[in-house]
Amino acid sequence: MEKLFTSIKLGNVEIKNRVILPSMCVHFCEKDGHMNDCFREYVRRRAAGGAGLLIIPGSPHGKKSPGRPALSEDAYIPDWQQLAEIVHRYGTKLFCQLHPAKAQAGRGEKIEKPSDFTKENLKELIESYAECALRCKKAGVDGVDIHGAHAHEIALFMSEFYNDRTDEYGGSIEARALFPAQIIRAIKGKCGEEFPVIFRISGTEMVKGGRTVEESGEIARVLERAGADAIHVSVGMPESGGYISATMDVEDCFNVDNAAVIKKYVNIPVIAVGRIVDVKDAVDVVEQGKADMVSMARAQLADPELVNKYLGINKDPVYRCIGCNQGCKDKKARKKITCMQNPLLGREELMDFTQFTDEQLAKKVMIAGAGVAGLEFACNLVRRGLKPEIYEKAGVPGGLVNLAAIPPHKKNMLSLIKSRVEFLSSRGVAIHYNTEVTEELLKKLKPDILAVTTGSNPFVPDIPGADGDNVLTGDELLKGGTVAGKNVIILGAGLIGCEVGDYLAEHGNHVSIVDITEAPATTLNAFRRSFMLKRMNEYDIDWMLESTISEITPGTVTVVHGDEEKELKNVDLVVIAAGRRPYNELQKVAEGIGGMKVIALGDAVVGGTALDAIYNSVEPAAHIFD
Repeated sequence: MEKLFTSIKLGNVEIKNRVILPSMCVHFCEKDGHMNDCFREYVRRRAAGGAGLLIIPGSPHGKKSPGRPALSEDAYIPDWQQLAEIVHRYGTKLFCQLHPAKAQAGRGEKIEKPSDFTKENLKELIESYAECALRCKKAGVDGVDIHGAHAHEIALFMSEFYNDRTDEYGGSIEARALFPAQIIRAIKGKCGEEFPVIFRISGTEMVKGGRTVEESGEIARVLERAGADAIHVSVGMPESGGYISATMDVEDCFNVDNAAVIKKYVNIPVIAVGRIVDVKDAVDVVEQGKADMVSMARAQLADPELVNKYLGINKDPVYRCIGCNQGCKDKKARKKITCMQNPLLGREELMDFTQFTDEQLAKKVMIAGAGVAGLEFACNLVRRGLKPEIYEKAGVPGGLVNLAAIPPHKKNMLSLIKSRVEFLSSRGVAIHYNTEVTEELLKKLKPDILAVTTGSNPFVPDIPGADGDNVLTGDELLKGGTVAGKNVIILGAGLIGCEVGDYLAEHGNHVSIVDITEAPATTLNAFRRSFMLKRMNEYDIDWMLESTISEITPGTVTVVHGDEEKELKNVDLVVIAAGRRPYNELQKVAEGIGGMKVIALGDAVVGGTALDAIYNSVEPAAHIFD
C-alpha cells in the first residue's frame, strides 16, 4: 500500500491515512457562529470522501460570524459534539483549528501589531486558546490545529517583519516563538500531554524582510519542545497573499520543498500544503519523504470524493481544482464560498437529485450546445436517471472554455470539459458533434424539453473601420493560432482584452491596450489579477486607459484621450475585446414551433464567467419538471 494511505499517530490519535482537509472559512454558518445543516452537510461529504483527518476552523474568541463556527463559549460544545459524531461515522478524525479573529475583534481596544499587545492581553489570549482546546476535548473533537500563519495574531509575533517588541516576546527566534510556545504549553496543561496539537506556520513569508524557511525551522524546534505534535507548513502573508490560496498561475506543489526543509529541523510529523490538487502528487510527496502528511484544501472543495476516486471506491472521474480562485476567494456575488468545478458546494443539503419517475424518464430532453453550461446541465440530469441528447455545432465540446484555456497559465480550464465529458461518456450519453440544432431538426426530433446553451458572440462596437481586414475579435485571434512580431492594438482592457494581451505579448508582439476604463481587468479576482498584471508589466505593452478608438484604417488607429486625438501608425492588427452578447436565436425559433418547454442557460441568457454558467445550470436540472 502507498504510504499516503497508511495510518499515522498524532499524539494519542491514530489517523487512518495521511490526507487532510485543512481549515477553510467557508461562510456556511449562522451569524452567531452556530453550525447549521449547510455546514454539517459540507463537512459530512468530505468525511465520507475518504480523507483521514478534517481540520475545521473554530473561533476561540472575537466577533462571531458566518465565516466559521464559534467555540468561544460552552454553548457551542453541542454543535461540535454533533459534528464529531458525523465525522467519526466514516472512520475519520476531526480537529478544530483555533483560528484567530484579530485580537481586537469584540474587545474594544484596537490591537494591530505585536507591540500593541500588553502582557495582560497575551495572558488572556493564551487562556482563551487553552479554554477553547478544552471545549474541543469535551466535545469529542480529536485534537487542535493552532493557526500561526498568514499574519494572524500569533503569526505576527513569530515574524521579524511585524514584531517590533523589545521585551521577552521580541528580538531573537526563541523570543518571537515564546507566545505560541506558551499557548501550546497551556493547551497541554489543560487537555493532557497526549491531546494532539498541530501548529500551522508560514514556512516562508515571501516578503522582503520576512521570515525564511530556515528561521521557520528553528521556530518549529522551539514549538516541538513546547509540545507540538506536528508542524503544518503553509506559506505567505497578506503582502504575498497570492500564494496562500495559490492560483493557476502558480505551479502545483510549489510549497512542498519548504515542508521538506522544516522536516530536517524536527522529529515530529510535518504536513505539506499549497496547490497539491492531485492525489498522485500527494502520494509522491509522502513517498519521497518530503512530508509525513498532505493537506488538500480546495482540491476537496472541488471534489469531496477525491480520495475515494483514487482508491477506486468511486469510479467517477475526478473534478480537479483548477486554481481559478473565482468562487473560493472572490465572494463578491455570493458571500458563501463556491467552486467552479463543484456547483453544489454551499447548497449540498438543498439540491435533491432524486430519481425521476418512469413518466418523467420517458420525456425527450435535447440540449443545444456542449459548452460548460450544457455539459453541467446534462450531468445533473444524468444523476437523476435521465439521458439527454446533446447537440454541438462544433467538432469538440467545451465552447468558449477552449479559447479561455489558451492564454498563459490558463490550460487548467480544460479540466472543466474533461471531467464532465468523461462522466457523460461513462453513463452512455451521446454528444452529437458537427450538428447544429435548427428549426428543421427540432421539428424532426420533437423534444419535450429543449435547453438552449448556445453561448454568446463578441460585441463589436460601431467604429468606422471595425469591419476591416486588419480587425479580429478576441475569439478569432485565439482561434487563429500564434501571432508573432506584430504591432497589435487591443480595444478592451477587461478580462478578455487583458488575457489576449498577455497571450500576444508572450509571443513577442508589441501590444497597446485601449479602454475607457481607469484600471484593467477589474472583474478578475485580486490574486489572479495581480499575477497577470505583473507578467504584463514585464512585457512590451502600452496601456492607453481612459481612452477610446474613433477610427480604424489599414495601418492606422485613431485614439482619443480627453480632448487629445492621436494616430497610432504602423499597426498590423486590431483586436476587438469589448464584451459579449448572448446568442439565443434558437429560443425564439423553438417557442415559435411550440409543443416544448424551452430553458435558456449560461451565456445564452447573460454573459458571465464559466463559474456563473456552471453554477446556474444546477437548479434548472433539479426542477426541470416543476
